[in-house]
Amino acid sequence: MKKNTFFAVFLIPVIFISCAKQLPKSDSPLELEGLSYKKSLPLTYAKQLQIDEYHSDIGTEQRSFNQPVEMTSESSAKSENDQKSSIYIVTISGTDRYILLPKDCPVPKNLPSEVTVIRTPVTNAYLCASSAMALWNRLGSLDSIKFSAIQKKDWYVPEATRAMGEGKILYAGKYNAPDFELLLKENCSLAIESTMIYHTPQIKEKLESLGISVFVDKSSYEENPLGRMEWIKLYGLICKKQEQAEDFFQKQVARIETNTASQKIPTKSVSFFYITSNGMVVIRGSEDYIVKMIEMAGGEYAFKNTRKSSSPSVTIPMEQFYAQCASSDILIYNSSIDNTLHSKADLLSKSPLFADFKAVQNDEIWMTGKYLYQATDRIGDMILDLRAIITGQTEQMSFLERVE
Repeated sequence: MKKNTFFAVFLIPVIFISCAKQLPKSDSPLELEGLSYKKSLPLTYAKQLQIDEYHSDIGTEQRSFNQPVEMTSESSAKSENDQKSSIYIVTISGTDRYILLPKDCPVPKNLPSEVTVIRTPVTNAYLCASSAMALWNRLGSLDSIKFSAIQKKDWYVPEATRAMGEGKILYAGKYNAPDFELLLKENCSLAIESTMIYHTPQIKEKLESLGISVFVDKSSYEENPLGRMEWIKLYGLICKKQEQAEDFFQKQVARIETNTASQKIPTKSVSFFYITSNGMVVIRGSEDYIVKMIEMAGGEYAFKNTRKSSSPSVTIPMEQFYAQCASSDILIYNSSIDNTLHSKADLLSKSPLFADFKAVQNDEIWMTGKYLYQATDRIGDMILDLRAIITGQTEQMSFLERVE
């Protein structure tokens, strides 16, 4: 089987999804002077996003966008683009608000202070949210990212590794210790943070005081795995590549639907876990997005009734894991967290109890690769890999690797 190290974004939600505030459907569009609300963009799976489209009441020549005007053919194309230029208000988790403004568009008068201004298309961004890199790469927009909070050796997105090797993306320090001098010198315009930034609020405040807009990616709050991938639509707006984002997302969804709805399969029990250095077992909570992917693929998660927790993971003793998972049809070892598993012997060395597991006896042991947490753009491939091991059609795999 072809090995693929592409496996490392999906699993890092910092705050368990059950704790995320759902955006109220009844929220009214923000009223802003000089802007007219047009519509809310449709989102199929993402529940932490609301994107409202506005048009400016005053164009670049101080006229209404809907007012006809005579012009030369030479200026026609530019004027048409000006008229169709949209402004977006983005609300995340019902609390955080951002305004996406074209670079030449003035900031609306009396804009509430809590609304962060992001100029589009973004240039010289500082990327701290590792799960976003794959989406920017899918949009062909790595040239908009100038700085990384992750070092070259820790990227599993090949294009990002290459860009850092060529000096096109610079390491600018971790999210909690950025190189402010470098960011200022190279004209950083936007810091794309994960929710980890909330642990160091002084860093967020410092960035903002330097004139660097801060955007917090909360895609990890999405309950549905496809909701995480749907954030590419937001990044498409930020990069001015909305059509590419829509096209990519729709093709991924169609591919998943085609391959999971065309065949009825017997239900199989799946356990997803890893073993800590002290012999404890770390499983996923029953509402985690990895569990949702298993269910979308047609499997049944062995710990589907796990208690809700403030963390996406739950740690249990080996004896409890044995009692509930010894009869599981499939074991999936999370090697993106613990990369010590290379063979069945390695698994047995972690606990002799594994010898009695049904999946071990039937050689149905699988493991993830290191790319899992950084593969937001390939959630569809992960679901189809899960579908493949459940159906036994494992000739071509993208993420999961059988443990021999």
